[in-house]
Amino acid sequence: MTAQPYWRIEQNPVHVNAYDLVDGRYELAADSAEELIVEKPFDIGLRVRDVTP
Repeated sequence: MTAQPYWRIEQNPVHVNAYDLVDGRYELAADSAEELIVEKPFDIGLRVRDVTP
């Protein structure tokens, strides 16, 4: 089974939450208001300001 990440982007205040699917439930993998860094399904570093208006 492939990884099925889920990201939630809040806008007020700006904040990104990344979740991983573990045993049928999503668990928080990372969160940030500045730079989100995750390793699944691949390594990525994302500046939050780059995905917000």
